[in-house]
Amino acid sequence: MNLSVSALSKIAALASVSIVVGVAAVGSISVSLTNQNKVIMGVQAHGTSLAGMSREEARQFFTGVANNRLNRKAAVLSYKDRSFTINPADIKLQGNIDKAVNEAYNIGRDGSAAQNIIMQMYYAMFGRSVTMDASFDEQLLSDKLLQIKQSLDTPPVNATAMLQADGTIKKTPAVTGLTLDIQPLITAMTPELQQMNLTIKLPLEPAEQPPFIQDADLAAMDTVLSCYTTSFYPGDRGDNIGLAADKLEGALIKPGASLSFNTLVGKRTREAGYKNAGVIVNGEPAVDVGGGVCQVSSTLYNAILLAGLTPVERTGHFIPSSYVPAGRDATVADDLIDFVFRNPLPHPVYLTVGNTGTRLTVFVLGTKADLKGQTISLITEGAALKPSLYRLWRQNGEIIDKEYLHTDSYNPPKPQA
Repeated sequence: MNLSVSALSKIAALASVSIVVGVAAVGSISVSLTNQNKVIMGVQAHGTSLAGMSREEARQFFTGVANNRLNRKAAVLSYKDRSFTINPADIKLQGNIDKAVNEAYNIGRDGSAAQNIIMQMYYAMFGRSVTMDASFDEQLLSDKLLQIKQSLDTPPVNATAMLQADGTIKKTPAVTGLTLDIQPLITAMTPELQQMNLTIKLPLEPAEQPPFIQDADLAAMDTVLSCYTTSFYPGDRGDNIGLAADKLEGALIKPGASLSFNTLVGKRTREAGYKNAGVIVNGEPAVDVGGGVCQVSSTLYNAILLAGLTPVERTGHFIPSSYVPAGRDATVADDLIDFVFRNPLPHPVYLTVGNTGTRLTVFVLGTKADLKGQTISLITEGAALKPSLYRLWRQNGEIIDKEYLHTDSYNPPKPQA
């Protein structure tokens, strides 16, 4: 029988299709038999083929991977020369073994029978990878990071100056405050821990809080610019004086800055520890909480005048005070009367206080060169009830300036009944 070329071509094409179908059928049967109740061909995890493993064998494999990784540190966090370690046990970090086993075993088995055969053949040729992830206790991680935060967090501490018995000034350095925010750490660590990417290495970057008084503020401080002393009797009034004077200790006034007595000392209340003691109200002797505090502001007033500082806000009493010369007092009252002064010098000045229980001394520390070799004294002129206060500036013993400060008008003390 003679066949045409066209007929021969059709027969060849049909034969080819038959062969492909036959091979595919044989291949599918082979793959199906090979994969029966086993992880299918082509599946791998963490660089190892899982093909042919039973569920239990796959579980043993993933358990081994988890144990190997969990033997490492979960994270090492560092700040300068300090380091902090978080171990897997600290946060109950564990591999999700059952999840990984189920994922590996179910590959090529989650469709219809025909779909499964096609996908199994596809994975046998092109492969499929499974990665075991992990879970951990988020609260334990937060608690661990809070412990690290507590060990790092530091409040800022001012540099200080202390007047020694020999007249020298001892300085202690400032401490920069630190505050660690743990939320960015949790955000950065969580995906790494979930993927079992250990060990995580993270630098800690706490926010820095510089103190108000830094080492540079005290660097040029080399002398006592002035001091002034007043006397008092022990008792409730003396206790009030001590409370207010303690608030002056360590106050720094930078060049061009001002200091408010009321702001620095705070309100004189029983809650703050102040007691009832003698005061002057509208020229009349009385008893009120915080009596005696005006002696502190007046002592400070004289000290800052002798240091070359500038009074900005100052009020005299209604009658002369017993603890300072007339015209050299500075009264204060909560929310009513303040004493404020400014530092016009090139360098900061620093207050320190001496209190023996009967004598209060306010020292103003500063830089000797700021006064340019000049010395300062105070004089009053005029009547006792209307004194005018002047500040005398001397250079090499000669008066070079007589600075008028103010004139006070006092009421005469009322006679005792």
